[in-house]
Amino acid sequence: MKILVPVDGSKSSNKSVEVAKDIGEKLGAELLILTVISETSIFEQYPTNFPYSLEIDKANVERAEYVLKEAEETLKDYPYKVELFHTMGNAAEQIVSVAEERGCSLIIVGNRGLGAFSRTLLGSVSNKVINTSKISVLVVKSDIK
Repeated sequence: MKILVPVDGSKSSNKSVEVAKDIGEKLGAELLILTVISETSIFEQYPTNFPYSLEIDKANVERAEYVLKEAEETLKDYPYKVELFHTMGNAAEQIVSVAEERGCSLIIVGNRGLGAFSRTLLGSVSNKVINTSKISVLVVKSDIK
């Protein structure tokens, strides 16, 4: 069994890693920890040779690696296989695509991400994943108010 756990560094996604660890240990599951780097859309709309785009890409990759390292620390004593990786693109689309391509049985996602409206709405990414995935999705409720 494989469980996909998308993370973004938010408290909610960190809690989803903890829940995935608990469930995964009970089921003997492989955990796939994914973070998605957003594409730098401003540079796509206005093509240019700005060196800033490379700096932004570099910073985004460093941020992704930091987020994955946090999850890795939480899972350091996990007894089964753990794979940590990042992709680039639309977060919800990438999550659904990776889950299907990798043959996951479950997606465990936090209910709130780092977005501006995270305190009032079910995260737009988790909402899109729920509504577009053919794979079951467990939404972990965080105690953030």
